[in-house]
Amino acid sequence: MNLKITVAVLSLIVLNILPITALYFELIPKNYILYFYWAESAVFGILTIFLYAKYLLVFFLLLGFALLILNIIDIHIWNETKTQITFWSLYSLGWLFYFEIGKSSFGLWMKRLNPFKRFLFYLTYMALTITICTFITLTVYNQWSLFNQLPLKIYIIIFSLIFTIPTLSISFLRIIDMIGANHFIHFLFGTYHRPIEKQAIVMFLDMEGSSAMAEKLKARRAMALIARFIFDASATFRMYGGDILNYTGDGLVLLWPVTKADKAIASVEALQSRLENNKQKYIKEFGIMPDFRIGLHAGKVIISQIGEEKLFLGLYGDVVNTASRLESMNKELGTKIIFSNDVKRRLSLERQACVKALGLKEIRGRDGKIKVFTLKNNLKPIKSNAQE
Repeated sequence: MNLKITVAVLSLIVLNILPITALYFELIPKNYILYFYWAESAVFGILTIFLYAKYLLVFFLLLGFALLILNIIDIHIWNETKTQITFWSLYSLGWLFYFEIGKSSFGLWMKRLNPFKRFLFYLTYMALTITICTFITLTVYNQWSLFNQLPLKIYIIIFSLIFTIPTLSISFLRIIDMIGANHFIHFLFGTYHRPIEKQAIVMFLDMEGSSAMAEKLKARRAMALIARFIFDASATFRMYGGDILNYTGDGLVLLWPVTKADKAIASVEALQSRLENNKQKYIKEFGIMPDFRIGLHAGKVIISQIGEEKLFLGLYGDVVNTASRLESMNKELGTKIIFSNDVKRRLSLERQACVKALGLKEIRGRDGKIKVFTLKNNLKPIKSNAQE
């Protein structure tokens, strides 16, 4: 774990232990402890909504609709509003954690399970989350007597909501992830039915040597290797603000705003680091260490929706073709990343100091030559155990 993250986590643990310790030795009143934890919860709640609004807004919209229905039929689940707020706040954080699990390496493993096992995991997680949130809420407000007061009809409605809301939320979020969070609203309003022009940095990523790997591995294992590589690449690029537009079998097409050239280059270095850190896992599972080639170009691109039944975003323009050709050029020049002068000039001075010029190069299918660059260290190739 990163040292800064470790220090932050340890500091947070100590910060939360101190009030309890002070209460134990009767140094401060109990009310002050409650104020401290309420303030801390509010801060974390605000930060969570700010960082993960995409996830929580879907959950809260469905929750708001459900609570509106409850008010219409005049059913009061609890006596006090703060009790309801506490439970649903805790429950929403529990489901935020579930969403994040789905994007982790554990989530990748879970998706490979058969549907029945995945469903069992889902039910188990749901039962634990409900139990923990209910226990904390009723303990904080000392309202355990509610179990004897509520009629069976209300229990049925409560548990129907508790099960239905996260299930619908996950379904909606999967649809959003399939379309892309940056493009979901555009799809809803049909923005891309007419071609849209924008300025962007285009990245083409290709998994190196996938054909040879397919020959060496059985089809199922080769597909699993590609899926694992694409997962690592996608997760890394998302962290650096990359917009995954399309998957190309064993590669990706991504966009960055033209003002984010530094992040686009930093994401490539981060992917290299991630693959190196996971090298032993790849070797153990597949006996092969994947590598990649990348091409970047910047300028005007056209985005348009293709198809009606199965939606697909098409990306067009000279910038797109050039980025693709630069990715292929890595084979000729023995490099891993090549980018044009249009990307280089948008880099910060600090980043430009790490750039190495490769001269003027002809681009197949394009008139004239363009200046191309790579990184000075050219991202050392990742060697397998056999190569070492």
